[in-house]
Amino acid sequence: MIAALNILLLEDSEIDADILIMFLNRQKIKFVHTRVWTREQFIGALELSSYDIIIADHSLPQFTGMDAFRIMKSKEKTQGTPFILLTGTVPEHILIQYAKEGVDEYILKDNLLRLPSAIDHLITKKKIELLLKKLETAHREIQDSIACAKRIQNSILPDKELLKEIASESFILFKPKDKVSGDFYFFRKDESGSLITVADCTGHGVPGAMMSMVGIEKLNNLFRKIRNPSEILKKLNKSLRTALSAGDFESSEGMDIAVCQIENDSNTLKFSGANRPLWIIRKGQTEVEEIEGTKSAIGYNFANIENPEYECHEIKLNEGDTFYIFSDGFADQFGGEKNKKITTKKFKQQLLSIQDKTMLEQGNYLNDFLENWMGAEEQIDDILVIGIRKEKSLSV
Repeated sequence: MIAALNILLLEDSEIDADILIMFLNRQKIKFVHTRVWTREQFIGALELSSYDIIIADHSLPQFTGMDAFRIMKSKEKTQGTPFILLTGTVPEHILIQYAKEGVDEYILKDNLLRLPSAIDHLITKKKIELLLKKLETAHREIQDSIACAKRIQNSILPDKELLKEIASESFILFKPKDKVSGDFYFFRKDESGSLITVADCTGHGVPGAMMSMVGIEKLNNLFRKIRNPSEILKKLNKSLRTALSAGDFESSEGMDIAVCQIENDSNTLKFSGANRPLWIIRKGQTEVEEIEGTKSAIGYNFANIENPEYECHEIKLNEGDTFYIFSDGFADQFGGEKNKKITTKKFKQQLLSIQDKTMLEQGNYLNDFLENWMGAEEQIDDILVIGIRKEKSLSV
């Protein structure tokens, strides 16, 4: 059922008021009304109730329709109420002043046929404005929440400078699709060695970021007890599946992840991956050596294998060898002349072409390549790439 319009009628002529009310009834407009004709009555009516629309004459005892409009606009409660000036003939300069003040509509009393459509238009306009205001408020609150989530995520992510302490010849290319990211990096260092991780959580934006925070917290706890990448992934999978199984449902959240462990003063790199590989480019070589991860993601409690074994690879690195771990965002980005994906093949080609550069230069090159490739295209996913070149000692 459509609610009756609550109309405030500002009219000193009882005859004109009766004519207006009869006309609205004949037009089958459902309404209730309050009639006032003095300043005090008008102010009192505004304080007592809220109105869908105000219809006012210009010439009134003690004050004018212009005065009434200004009073209405001055009150926060009523300043957005549609206001129709319904009057006899008035001088042009007065109408211009009404227009400058922002009165919604002006109708002559001898042209009442315009009134129903004007009321309908202004009521609809007000509803749209209120809806837009609600949407703007909701949008602002969402953006404030996302900004807060970004600050929290940034505070949880490790300082990028720690990667330089682990390996001075290194870079990290981190480009979230949104303000917050479902990709995350994790590295820790202690007296025994270092752990370097790249993870790609389900989705991006806020859902992905929340999953990344869970992943970082759990990796922090695991690093205190475990160093072996395979064991870390196994424990992480079990812990995440338990966390995601709090309710009686099958979770579709999880992550793909690559974990590298480097012991101090060692030439051996230990690697385990869950759906993510390790790429190595040996010094002086022209091919990418790919170490595949285990084909089983972390989490996803509907997975067929409840406790998969994540293979641990031990790789000997020589001085000048370079290795990379990354999410799938770089290779999957659309762009170029034909608006196609970069692909892993082209990604490998780009890495091979920049082996003469320092790692800092490599990171800058990949960022520039990516920006040029995208052009006007939208970034479709979070992007994360870490590259490290073996020096005499990766971790001290």
